[in-house]
Amino acid sequence: MFQFVPPKLTAPALSKIQLIKAPAPKSGPEPKSGPAKAPAPIRLDPNRFYTFGSTHIDVGGCSYYRILFISQLLSQINDNAAFCDSRILFLAKELFPHLASFRLQRACTSRDLRWFRDILLPAKRQYRFPLVYEIDDILVREDIPEYNCYRDIFKEGKDAIPVYMDNSDAVTVTCAPLADYYSRKFGLPRGKFRVIPNYLPRYFFDTYDEAVILDRIRSQKSRKPRVCFSCGMSHFDMKLTGAGDDFSGIIDWIAANRRKYEFVFHGGFPPALSKYADDFTRIPVGPFLDYPRVRRSIRADLFIQPLRRSMFNECKSPIKLLESWAEGTPAFVQDLGSYMKIASDACFDTADKLDRMVNALFADPDAQLQVIRANYARMKDYWLDDHLNEWLEVMLFPKGR
Repeated sequence: MFQFVPPKLTAPALSKIQLIKAPAPKSGPEPKSGPAKAPAPIRLDPNRFYTFGSTHIDVGGCSYYRILFISQLLSQINDNAAFCDSRILFLAKELFPHLASFRLQRACTSRDLRWFRDILLPAKRQYRFPLVYEIDDILVREDIPEYNCYRDIFKEGKDAIPVYMDNSDAVTVTCAPLADYYSRKFGLPRGKFRVIPNYLPRYFFDTYDEAVILDRIRSQKSRKPRVCFSCGMSHFDMKLTGAGDDFSGIIDWIAANRRKYEFVFHGGFPPALSKYADDFTRIPVGPFLDYPRVRRSIRADLFIQPLRRSMFNECKSPIKLLESWAEGTPAFVQDLGSYMKIASDACFDTADKLDRMVNALFADPDAQLQVIRANYARMKDYWLDDHLNEWLEVMLFPKGR
């Protein structure tokens, strides 16, 4: 029912794990300011064994970025801590008295709320362990775009989410706009929200290899540049209502350039392009743990993430940029929210602006390499390995020290 992540492994076991990690960059650039320094870790009491619990409702990348990767890496550096991560709303009652804290991710339905009220909340009050509610998106139906095919799943969010937030010691979110939204929406104090961005674990996503990148750039002389869109069905107007979706602003640009570039759709595909379906490469979505391998196999020269202007998209994490930077692929994204905050130079507002950016990228191979190197250098601020203390801080001291 639930998974125990083992405590810190022995040296022989760690050496075996290191052999199957993604290879270190062969000639990756070093940031001018030098490598990022990890924050001083919280020292756990050596005379105590810590048990951390969590439930992740999401089954995709969100559960890994916000729960599982954190548990996995923290367990490797603390030999007196165990992490009980459950996919379902369940935790053995025998564990409640021993919990150092509990994290609840993305709960938003009445079913979830019953478990929260009947089991988790009474246990929290009895045993006084910190409770942290984690949410990484707007999960209130009325504020989710109409074209989003998952919108109706969150019809109970408006009533359920404020109960979770009000009864938790802290609420973790991915960006400041999302904290501002929920604070205004439910009249909760802004200070209750802790912004912890999405960070990438190096072992999972650090696949930068300059030899591979150079080979890819050189090969562009003899083939069409490969441009990839990696996103789910929620970004498309699947019912063809005509109301528009995240791709509406560039759909004509894609159609007009379908023979100039090799467009690859990883995950969802826009119904508006169905009549040109034979002109595109389509790759189905698979298990998240296979995600980096699939991205590398695509050998994309560029990733593009368009978004329609809405409060929902303003509150998005810039994860698509980070995933591309870490593997050494350029990425252009919509000029919204967190994307603009961390990389305005990679943002476009119109199809015309995007067209100019794409043409400039592929016109100069040397400049393209410099962009890739500069983007990888930016990752020094976004490796999870260097930010674990942010999570441990909120788990143990959700209201501050």
